[in-house]
Amino acid sequence: MLPGKLRLRTLLILLSVGGVILTACLLLGSLLIFQKGNIEDSLLESNIAYARKLADTTDRYLSTAQRELAWSAGQIKGLNDPGHLRDETDRLRLQSGFFNTVVVVNRDAVIAATSPESLSLIGIKLHSDASRQAITTQKPFISSPFTSATGNYVIFLSQPLFTPDGSYLGYIGGTIYLKKQSMLSDILSLHFYARGFSVTVVSNDGLIIFSHDPARVGSRMALNSALQKRLATTDSGRFSTEVDGQKFLTGYASLHNTDWNIFIAGTSETVRDILVRTAKNALWFLLGIIVLTVALVILVAGRIAYPLEKLAGMVRNEGSEASFDSVPAWYYEADSLKEAVKYHRHAVAARMAALSDEAMSDPLTGLCNRRGFTLLADRNRDDATQCVIAIDIDHFKKINDWYGHEAGDAVLVSLAGLLRQNCRAGDVVSRFGGEEFIVLQPRTSVEDAARTAERIRELVSSTTFPYVGVMTVSAGVAALADSAGDRDTMLRRADEALYHAKSAGRNAVIVAGPGSVWRREEQGS
Repeated sequence: MLPGKLRLRTLLILLSVGGVILTACLLLGSLLIFQKGNIEDSLLESNIAYARKLADTTDRYLSTAQRELAWSAGQIKGLNDPGHLRDETDRLRLQSGFFNTVVVVNRDAVIAATSPESLSLIGIKLHSDASRQAITTQKPFISSPFTSATGNYVIFLSQPLFTPDGSYLGYIGGTIYLKKQSMLSDILSLHFYARGFSVTVVSNDGLIIFSHDPARVGSRMALNSALQKRLATTDSGRFSTEVDGQKFLTGYASLHNTDWNIFIAGTSETVRDILVRTAKNALWFLLGIIVLTVALVILVAGRIAYPLEKLAGMVRNEGSEASFDSVPAWYYEADSLKEAVKYHRHAVAARMAALSDEAMSDPLTGLCNRRGFTLLADRNRDDATQCVIAIDIDHFKKINDWYGHEAGDAVLVSLAGLLRQNCRAGDVVSRFGGEEFIVLQPRTSVEDAARTAERIRELVSSTTFPYVGVMTVSAGVAALADSAGDRDTMLRRADEALYHAKSAGRNAVIVAGPGSVWRREEQGS
């Protein structure tokens, strides 16, 4: 593998896993974007529902407290029995626990009895707006928040007292602390979202009746006119506000007994916490999917890459045809590539064979050239009984000069055909160049080679060739055994014998014997 190049299976794994991770990130991002609005809507609806529940509970609490006061008012027929008044105020405070303090006040706004007595309020005249309003209206009454004679910030519930004949005596009333612990604060403090949420009781004009932060009780909340109108005309709803750059999601419900409203507000921090938890849960799920996907992709990528890797290895190592057939090309592209490689191998093999033939063949005669002769002769290097015949056309230059090169080429082609037909199948017939031909005869004695050369000479002299008619050839014969076992020496000695044949008048066969012995093959021998 080339350095710096990615493997196919690695690339497939990277692409697949990258695609899965990118898709997972996009899905997670989309989930968080859309889920944020859903969470906000869900929290607001939950806040509204819980505000309604708290408003209903508070209404029931105030109604029950009023009924308790009414029952106690029915037990008081006069204000002349301090013991009876003390017992009734203690019973009312301790039995129900609705009130932090209970007082009986005559029509002159003077306290006639109180529970607990430790407050030492008997005989004190009250000047609060709540007391005046209770005496003036002579009806059941729930006051707005005010600071009581004991210095506590409270609301006051009262019930008028009448004699059996209907004369107004005063009122019995109970106070509920707003900044200290009371049953009302216990009810309002319970909320299923403890962290990041708050419960606030606010009047229609923005006065804070109750808050988890006692310091805010008695202060005013900035409410725009549109929100004040909604609070005065609707039983419940929701709105969003921004304070110091922080978004508050508020659901509200109105009480029926007073002009109070229960506000349940959560901050954007709560939404973010829920989103983070959702993202963590989704992330673990996505990680599981990614792990499974990676395992599957590794398996599939290996199966996809394996046929290609095996094909590449076989091409590199020049595998056999059978080995290519064993490649499990189970998908279309791998099968197409395998077939293409096989076709290419066949084409290359055919082309190489053609090129090899061209490289080893004489283009004019089709016989072996020098290279082809050498290659085929090497196959017989272990044969010590081989001989060679060197053949040359007599006066070939005159043929070219008198009849032209076309005639000369025709003579060469005809002679090549004659040699091919009259030599054995195992003989190597070649053209060494020009008009010279070489015939290598394996497993042949020098006598048999000489007879073959003589037969060829006679056949040529009796054959009519194109353009020239009759012509002759000269031949030289040499044996490997007489050439010290060296092929080059044998070729050289055959050439020397051919030279002697030319010198002896041509149209002759000369045999090279051991040493410098030259013997002419007699005609007809």
